[in-house]
Amino acid sequence: MNNEDFFHTSSNYVNVFPAKDKHTLGYLTLTYGSPQSSVQGGVNEAGLFFDVNALPPPQQYKLRVGKKPFPHGNMLEYMLQHCKSVPEFLALWDTYYLPDLGDQIHIADKYGNLAVIAPDTILQATKQLTSTNFNVCATGPQKQSCWRYPIAQKLLAENGVSHASLLRIAAATSQREFTTSVYTNIYNLSTGEIWFYLAEEYQTPWHTSVADLLKQGNQHILLASKFPQNASQRLAAVLKTNATSQAVSRFLQEGQFKAGQRESLLRMAFLNDFYIDKAFAAANVLFPLWEQYMYTNKRLDSTEVQFTKAEVLAIEGKNKEAMQVLESLRKPSWKPTALLTNLRGTEEANTVIELPGYVGAKSVAVEIKGEYNFLHFMQKTPTGWRLRLKTNREELQYCFYVASKRVLNPTLPVLQNQETAKGDFASFNILRP
Repeated sequence: MNNEDFFHTSSNYVNVFPAKDKHTLGYLTLTYGSPQSSVQGGVNEAGLFFDVNALPPPQQYKLRVGKKPFPHGNMLEYMLQHCKSVPEFLALWDTYYLPDLGDQIHIADKYGNLAVIAPDTILQATKQLTSTNFNVCATGPQKQSCWRYPIAQKLLAENGVSHASLLRIAAATSQREFTTSVYTNIYNLSTGEIWFYLAEEYQTPWHTSVADLLKQGNQHILLASKFPQNASQRLAAVLKTNATSQAVSRFLQEGQFKAGQRESLLRMAFLNDFYIDKAFAAANVLFPLWEQYMYTNKRLDSTEVQFTKAEVLAIEGKNKEAMQVLESLRKPSWKPTALLTNLRGTEEANTVIELPGYVGAKSVAVEIKGEYNFLHFMQKTPTGWRLRLKTNREELQYCFYVASKRVLNPTLPVLQNQETAKGDFASFNILRP
């Protein structure tokens, strides 16, 4: 079972690749935003599965010492094409490592072999193995620091391993904070069956199998298209046609959703519109509605809520109100502090980004690639907009947002076809401070 946690988005793909010849295997992958974006997980027709989870920094990667970088493209996709078991894949690690490995890889096969490739070692098992967002080989304060791990272990101990048990674990460990479980997938590696669940709804799955999908040939399936009755999808449709508080309130009322369900739907819609699609007008409608039901979600961090509220106000050009929200925080974290400094224009900067024109805009936000949940706001000048910031990066890739429209500065260098936070591809300005 895997919970895929990120900002909710309707553009996740199941990619189907039949075997090319008798020497290869058919397989499936899952991606965000585009079939061509970074692979999040996959399974092949031999019953070999993998998924990757993020780890808190800093991590020291010792597994690559004395090994060669993998020479045949994406090592995990190669595994799905050529390996039938966990031991076969681990044999590759005797010689090679994955050059861009920054997190933790889980692999399992239908024979019951299980492994987690962590930064400094490989943990193997044959009965059961639970991994969440901590280094499974860590010691000291970091060990088992993710709140979901003890919940999963407790439910496994009480109920064992079954489809029903895994579904309970999925629901109990769904992130439900400032990211969410975009989708959940449960695999029976012996039979090839798969159950997909979308956007925190665990009642009606898309039940399919590796074999059935491979029979249909090479294809890229928009996962959301398999869930037309999903409440999150129906709310997204409302927002596309009528992004007003009246329309959203009417949808919630007619659906007879309970308060906790309303919180879930509004949170997912807001996160998707604000941080992924940059549909700021719709997001600004959603946020005050979401605030009404936040009391039902005990996992929400109050500081993060206020930080987000300040970003919403700043997008509307209400910088004074945004600063008041941030100044009222008793124990601000680095993000509210950084945003407050940005809005005041008092940062000790070593870099300047400028955008000429757009003098009538309420605000101009800058998204720096890699900072998917933090926007920088520019200061207005007589001829346009300017952002002063301090960075230690050797290279910045960035774009501007003016009234929800993505904009580049055509007078500066541009990088084409770069992967975005959503998982699709777009151009970015580039600056080397």
